Amino acid sequence: MDILEFKLSQDLVGKSTVSVIEHLQYDKTDSTLYLNNFSTLKENGYIVADSFYDHIWTLPCKIKANDFQLVFDLDIYGDLNEAVKAFITLRKSSGVSSHKCYDELQFLKKTIRLSKGLEQTNNLKDKLLSMSEPRAYTLSNVLKNFISFFPFEQGEEVLRICSSIPFATSGNRNLPHFHDVLIFNDIVNDFFQTKPIKNTLKFMPIMFWWLITNILPQRPTELLLMNIDCLEHRNDESMWLKVPRIKNESDSPERVIKYDSIQIDAKTYQLISIYKMKLNEFGIKDEYLFPRDFYQMFRKKPKRQAFNRMTLYNFEFLLQEFYIEVVEGLYSETNLEKIKPGDTRHFAIINMFLQGFNMLSIARMAGHDVIATQDNYYSHAEHFSQSYVYILAQKMLERKISDTMPEGFIGWRRDAYDRGKIYNNQDTWDMLKVDYGYCKEMKEIFPSSCVEDCRICNNYVFKPDIEKYEQGIEWLQDYSGMLNQRMNELHLVMKEQSSSSLLSKHPYSDEILKTNSMKLVKYMNHKAVVESILMEEERYD
Repeated sequence: MDILEFKLSQDLVGKSTVSVIEHLQYDKTDSTLYLNNFSTLKENGYIVADSFYDHIWTLPCKIKANDFQLVFDLDIYGDLNEAVKAFITLRKSSGVSSHKCYDELQFLKKTIRLSKGLEQTNNLKDKLLSMSEPRAYTLSNVLKNFISFFPFEQGEEVLRICSSIPFATSGNRNLPHFHDVLIFNDIVNDFFQTKPIKNTLKFMPIMFWWLITNILPQRPTELLLMNIDCLEHRNDESMWLKVPRIKNESDSPERVIKYDSIQIDAKTYQLISIYKMKLNEFGIKDEYLFPRDFYQMFRKKPKRQAFNRMTLYNFEFLLQEFYIEVVEGLYSETNLEKIKPGDTRHFAIINMFLQGFNMLSIARMAGHDVIATQDNYYSHAEHFSQSYVYILAQKMLERKISDTMPEGFIGWRRDAYDRGKIYNNQDTWDMLKVDYGYCKEMKEIFPSSCVEDCRICNNYVFKPDIEKYEQGIEWLQDYSGMLNQRMNELHLVMKEQSSSSLLSKHPYSDEILKTNSMKLVKYMNHKAVVESILMEEERYD
């Protein structure tokens, strides 16, 4: 059986660190290591409790603005209770987050109670199989770690059960349908641009979340850590935003916050500046851009809150209120699939991929430690491309032009709506006859201004002779299918190029990715033009 590896970083001359790996097993006759480890965690503020033997420990978490309360109430299994405490101190010292320590404790307690102190294991397998695959696999590994730390008589049987739990392949995150995202975007833009500040002030954090995290792949917890002094106006007149990024210190309980600067436009700079002025008018002075006192201003019954900034729970509640009061109440959109706070980070990553950023750049921007994490986004990118084409085709058909922010996933390429209006002019007398229809271009210019194919030209009017109508429809469908094939091929090429370490080292790798990205956008817009014509024909059949 493998022995639990306990990693603890030690300072070397105050600059470098080395990870000391010890193979540990629980020894109830020698508690010195666990007591010393507990004392170190307590002195540094990672555990709040009077002593190792307390029934309740508190693990603060500045990142999530939450205190996790760990209750060790396995009194009838005394040795196990102490072993679990020792196990948790080692996990915390090795860099496991407070939230995860809490989660692992809850699972270990349930497992110990279910198995009558790890003696009756017959129900354990059923319990694991009743969970979702990813959770069952994760928690079976927790149990494996505990078994290696605390050997017991039924350990081999429990290990066999844990080993039978199948590996859970990471599925793709379910993102809201693009159509619903687009409607939400239009509502956000209209609400914050047309409604008076007294109506929008409460929801300003929603606007900044939508504006920033659709462009920068930032976690919601990182956004809420943004400092009040986040703006920088440099001597060259450029404007910058300092954004926090959470970094894990290797093999240490510490999670540090570092800051990156991103260049922003004057409009974003002005919006944040106005918001900061409002905070000052209300007498709210705090180190955070989204302080607790601002959130509490709009609560009928403000609750006590240990942290002086908005928590993720607060933000989720505010987003829920935005849907109820604004999306559903003001704009009467009651059937939209709701967007979660973390979805925008995924939108930003997908957008970066479709714009031709390589995998390493995306991983760095997203804060991923493992480059392979990006794989889950490729199917979303393909889905986005298809959804974009469909929605754009609908917009062309309906001639519905919407104002929007030009940056980010949602605003990306929306100007194509303006360029892609479909004409229905029945008077073809002065038009030029072309394949299965007419061209509205001026005769003096035609064909010098022609694009590669009539089917993707905004001057083209599909109006075949009656006897050639079906041929014309096939002609459009063939081209749509060909464009779809080219889009799929480009998705695969871009994925392979982004994923391959060999290809990514090619001196012109970035240029090739950008070129392929531009081709993909072109095919998406071309396909939308063709699809809009086909939709129009279906509508009037």
